[in-house]
Amino acid sequence: MAPTENADILEDTLRRNGDLLDILLIDKTTKKNIIWATDSYGHYGKEFAAHKQIKPELVTGRQYGKLIQPRAVKSREEQRQRTREKGEVFTPLKIVEQMNKLGDGISISELNWQEYVAELKLEIACGEAPFIISRYNPVEHGAVIKIESRVGFLDRKLQIVSKYCATPKEWLKWAKVAYQSSYGYEWQGDNLLIARENLLYTFIDYYQDKFGKRPTLKEQEKFAEIISWNIFQMDGLKYVVPMSCHHKSKIIRGALTLFGEIPEKVEKHECEGCKYYRPNKHNGKYVKIMDWNKNKTVRFVDLIK
Repeated sequence: MAPTENADILEDTLRRNGDLLDILLIDKTTKKNIIWATDSYGHYGKEFAAHKQIKPELVTGRQYGKLIQPRAVKSREEQRQRTREKGEVFTPLKIVEQMNKLGDGISISELNWQEYVAELKLEIACGEAPFIISRYNPVEHGAVIKIESRVGFLDRKLQIVSKYCATPKEWLKWAKVAYQSSYGYEWQGDNLLIARENLLYTFIDYYQDKFGKRPTLKEQEKFAEIISWNIFQMDGLKYVVPMSCHHKSKIIRGALTLFGEIPEKVEKHECEGCKYYRPNKHNGKYVKIMDWNKNKTVRFVDLIK
């Protein structure tokens, strides 16, 4: 599977290559697929409703193979519409580069590059993940950016890995560390899938640039597993799976008393976290992420101090 020369990664290509598409669609918290979490596709049918899972057959084939596309290849009108309706905006790459440089905690050298590669970083509300990897310019219609010109924080890590690792074995070891220490979350399922695809193809691009050949499908699937853990779907205000909080209703039956009839009524019980803005009291599904150093899952909300 050769890296694409344009911004749009075809889900049909992923589906033809082992389990790549299935892995990139999984939600590790729910153990189901990620959900659409947007009304943008509802006119295609009930399976495209916001709360429905994104299934492989809904993003592939002659009918739906071009359904999900990155902002860079959407029409200007569609870009403006998503900005108006979804508040979807993207930061110019020059600003991304400056912000990521300011976020670098250490000066990189031959003595400490491993520490830099392993440094934990997170992009909040990541969209297509331009702060993590910059395969293309999200605000311009264009081709894939050259390896040496990419400015995401994972790009920077992989550039360092390629500089100091000579063999495929060593390179894969430290590229794995780079991916395991790079996180991002997003509400909308379409953006999340694009972000995950971008991270997978970034892995392929850097490996091919370094060694002149593509990584094996087995290695691609291993990295796709890491990506499906680290780039996750979450409501960034509640730390739960989007739209998973629910309100309960209880019917209080009426009764006939000596003083007259008491009518039936409905008591509504809102999610306590939603009602009182208490992060630890939501009844939705709290998102879990992987702590790779301890090789165990943790609730994202428990990391918030």
